[in-house]
Amino acid sequence: MNTQPPAPAQTPDITIIMAVYNAMPYLSECLQSIVTQTLGMEKIEVIAVDDGSTDGSGTELDRYADRYPQVRVIHQANSGGPSQPRNRALDLARGRYTFVVDADDYLGPESLQRLVAMADEQHSDIVLAKLVGLGRAVSDKAHRHTPRADLYTSEVYRTLHSAKLMRRSMLEREHIRYPEDLWFGEDQLFVTAAYLAARTISVVGDYDCYYLRLREDGGNITSRRKNADETVQHIERVMTMIADRVTDPTGRRRLLGRHFRALIDKAIVPAVRQQTTDPDYSHDVLKRCRTLCETHYTPDITQELSQLARIRLHAFQHRKDHALTTLAHYNPRHHHPDTLVDQGRMYRRYPLFRDPGAGLPDHLYDITDTLRTPHRLDHIQWRSTSTLRLTGHAYIDTLETRHMATEITLLNRQTQQEHRIPAATRATPHLATPEGTRHPDHSLAGFTADIDLRTLDAGNPITHGTWDLFLDVRAEGVLRTVRFGRFQEDGLDTLARRPQVIVPADEDGLELTVSVFYTHGWNNLSLEVAQRRPLPAPADTA
Repeated sequence: MNTQPPAPAQTPDITIIMAVYNAMPYLSECLQSIVTQTLGMEKIEVIAVDDGSTDGSGTELDRYADRYPQVRVIHQANSGGPSQPRNRALDLARGRYTFVVDADDYLGPESLQRLVAMADEQHSDIVLAKLVGLGRAVSDKAHRHTPRADLYTSEVYRTLHSAKLMRRSMLEREHIRYPEDLWFGEDQLFVTAAYLAARTISVVGDYDCYYLRLREDGGNITSRRKNADETVQHIERVMTMIADRVTDPTGRRRLLGRHFRALIDKAIVPAVRQQTTDPDYSHDVLKRCRTLCETHYTPDITQELSQLARIRLHAFQHRKDHALTTLAHYNPRHHHPDTLVDQGRMYRRYPLFRDPGAGLPDHLYDITDTLRTPHRLDHIQWRSTSTLRLTGHAYIDTLETRHMATEITLLNRQTQQEHRIPAATRATPHLATPEGTRHPDHSLAGFTADIDLRTLDAGNPITHGTWDLFLDVRAEGVLRTVRFGRFQEDGLDTLARRPQVIVPADEDGLELTVSVFYTHGWNNLSLEVAQRRPLPAPADTA
């Protein structure tokens, strides 16, 4: 058994931290995935703490320690959770970076090499490793590959799992350790503290780094039954940390929103479902959840919640107990709600929609402003001296196009003056829905619009200024307005075009020109209308 670290010929690039409790036979695969890393064992140290295992895990750790001097094993009595053994390993770590590996998971062969390379290139304090769920859910959004991710505007905070490369000097400087009084949710406090301390966060999302396993024997610690305190306490503490340390409004909303989602799904809903079988547990959890809402909830947090979560939270906060019971027992996987269009608004009919006994307001069920409106600009050309033709398609995702109408709206940035131009319908057979499917048909989503800029303003030319183009798409009484031009047919010319003279020089010697251009960054379609003196004719070189 190796109980002392190897003589340090050089500082390891990375220290693998492992808390091990009864992890056989998964432990063998985990260890093998570490010692075969392409980074090379000469750049790795492993500190594994056997937390009182009784299934031979300690013996397996010792076997690897005998074969690899970089592996250090510490045996101790069971601590009741991963926090204390992880902290003990962190206190002994020598690597420039640390990486926590659960003993029933395993690594892709190139994981550590890629993580260290990213951290060194970007001077990262944290590098997220792309997770692959083996029977467990992982967030794809959180693991989009990026050299630099902003904590408040990216999706990295969706994942609070410990499997992240972290700069050890940051952990030491900020005294970041796992809370040893928690066995559930401890990683949320640890990782949140690290996120808030990190100067640069990166994501290795182009390689399957870490395989997160749901054990067939139910041995994952998260499967252990929790009492009321264990259900809520980690959420209380991480919300307090965010409230105390995050002053940026967007950051506060995004970070707290993530935990309100957990509060609803992992605390409120389960507690309501157990009101008859375990009333004491239910009472205690709901009481503490109510205090959290009173302390930390602000209306902007609803932006971070799903529609069903917003309805459930409203019922909880307004003490509509019977409604909350119905909503808590509703499973959207088994009962997909249909929709209703009424007076230009679309509603998703989750349970208790317009139920007079429930008293839940319509706006909770309204999805009009979230409807997707796919659109594309296919062609743009001058049909005459002053007529611009636009061809493309647009539709409201959940509605048929048989009776759809599309208009082009030109909006003057300076004066807010508007012009609306009806578009002619054009067939789009490539968007037709196959027979026998339940999805709406979009085979008439195409449009063509001819805009005569010389007569646009009640027979007069368009006025000077910058004009942005929008699409107004109306189907089944529902209207959606979207900025136009960003999504384009492959090969479409997106460069600024030379000015087109739409009105020749007047008595003042000024002509009216229109330039088609695409906005910087978003690449949306706009027009620049200007008066100018005519340019000299080209010299005759004959």
